[in-house]
Amino acid sequence: MVYWLRAGLWIACLSWASVALAIDVGDDDDTYNEGFNPGYVGEEDKEWKEDAVHLPPWPSADALIQVDLSMPGFPYTLFIDGNTLSVGEDRVVRYTAVLRSADGVDNVSYEGIVCNRGKVKRYAYGSRGRFRPVRRTEWRFVRKQGQDRYRDQLIERYFCPLPGGDLEAMKAGILARLKAGNNPY
Repeated sequence: MVYWLRAGLWIACLSWASVALAIDVGDDDDTYNEGFNPGYVGEEDKEWKEDAVHLPPWPSADALIQVDLSMPGFPYTLFIDGNTLSVGEDRVVRYTAVLRSADGVDNVSYEGIVCNRGKVKRYAYGSRGRFRPVRRTEWRFVRKQGQDRYRDQLIERYFCPLPGGDLEAMKAGILARLKAGNNPY
């Protein structure tokens, strides 16, 4: 009798374990899904492909938008060049960032951010009025500390989630957020 009782409990435990393993607990990448994240029911799995990247012209002073970071202790003022901001078919927000030190020295870079992944890629550094491509550039996660803090703020307050509409409407929405000083959503 005891044997059958133990066997019954064992079978019941295995049944509950298999049910628990079959439950879909979701995916952390859903935070900022812009429609190209594979794995949704009824959606084809498709491999993400990054658009070709062409370096933009050097930023002009009249197109720089000062970004309110509200980060005590961050030693730079951030500007985004409104002329180079774009949203690609691959849903990457590309932009020229100008980090200006208190001494007036500019650190210029051309970068891209993927909202639904929280990743950044630096395409080029700028100096003496021109961009120099980064030799080995790859996507990496944005950290919440160090110099990456401004990128984290761009993701959290300005770029993501991407505004609705076509690519130009997305760009216009991001520019409006940058000029307003926060993410109104």
